[in-house]
Amino acid sequence: MLSGEVKRKKLNEVKNEMGRIRSFFLLLAAGGILLLPESAYMRQAVEAGDHGSVVLSVQTAPDAVYRSETGVSLSVRKLFGQSVRRKAESFPYTDTFMKVREGGGERIYPVSAMGELYDSPGHEVIRPGEALRRELVKQIKVLRRKHYGELISWNDAQKAVPRQAKFEVLDLETGRSFRVQRRAGRQHADVQPLTKKDTAVMKSIYGGKWSWNRRAVLVRYDGHSYAASMNGMPHGGDGIPENGFSGHSCIHFAGSTTHKSRSKDTAHQFMAYRAAGNASDFVGKASPQELADLVVTALDQHDDAMLDLLGRPHNRGRLEELKKDSRSFVSVRRLTEWKPEEARKAEQEYVLELPVELAFEEAGKRPRKAICRFAFTRASLYDPWELTQFEYPEPGRPGKRTEDGRKSR
Repeated sequence: MLSGEVKRKKLNEVKNEMGRIRSFFLLLAAGGILLLPESAYMRQAVEAGDHGSVVLSVQTAPDAVYRSETGVSLSVRKLFGQSVRRKAESFPYTDTFMKVREGGGERIYPVSAMGELYDSPGHEVIRPGEALRRELVKQIKVLRRKHYGELISWNDAQKAVPRQAKFEVLDLETGRSFRVQRRAGRQHADVQPLTKKDTAVMKSIYGGKWSWNRRAVLVRYDGHSYAASMNGMPHGGDGIPENGFSGHSCIHFAGSTTHKSRSKDTAHQFMAYRAAGNASDFVGKASPQELADLVVTALDQHDDAMLDLLGRPHNRGRLEELKKDSRSFVSVRRLTEWKPEEARKAEQEYVLELPVELAFEEAGKRPRKAICRFAFTRASLYDPWELTQFEYPEPGRPGKRTEDGRKSR
């Protein structure tokens, strides 16, 4: 054990050493260089670590593999320490998420376009301090421009991507891309994969099985990325030999129509808007008939994100039930034809009910038909329509499946 005299000597040595260190720091500071004590350095390092622990990501759907990410230079402590919280049972649909790593853990928060975060377990909306929130909004806008494509009309698209043009198609869900050539098409682009390899990639996007399902894609040509929608079913005329693709497939842009009906395909239009990052805008401007089509498409393609876009506090429970129901469907199609006069009448209504005949196919069961009822409301003629009810009774008679509705070009 050390004597009292030895302890005093040791203490004086420590004090002298600390004095020399302080003098050294003052000298460096006078020369414009500032070194920090270890504790302060560690505190600064932790905050620097906070800067690198926040990552923003944008993706078309929560389960999409393809996403665009960027690190955000801000402090986690400031992000949450200067925030205001309020209780909320739900949060607007978003394509933006924030990954926060802190203390060895990781959490992911949905983020709105206004820079607010949602704490799902706590059912709280987190609004950062104004300076941080504005910086978040700026970063989100930059990232979304990077991720999505330019929304152009079909009139402009057919000039920007002329016939015989060869271009890349990027699927915004899987991130896989392939090359095609535009061969024909007056109402939309008829395209064909260039090689067997391109055909194989396209088929893999559809899970190895050709499908009429609509998908949000980017058309990359001549230094531009255009928002579009494709289906994955070979049909019609062929033109590129030995590419392993018998026929052509279709790519739609905003405002394009089908060859047969000369009308817009709601699912294709939605996907083009989704590829531009404007899916919410499309839903906000959709007619009741278009919203009904989106429900049918979501059930048919098992697209939970599409149903989430239709969600409101009063119908979220029902939409969650529909997500579960859709898992048993092989296909769902609308048989009722929309009449233009009904759409015009709806423009002056605040409440609307649509009886719609649908054809269902379920695994291991006979195809069947049912009259389903959609109900919609809106607060004023200038407010968006909202889905308030969707009911499909147990069908009383089986129906023979036809392909006409599914094979819209």
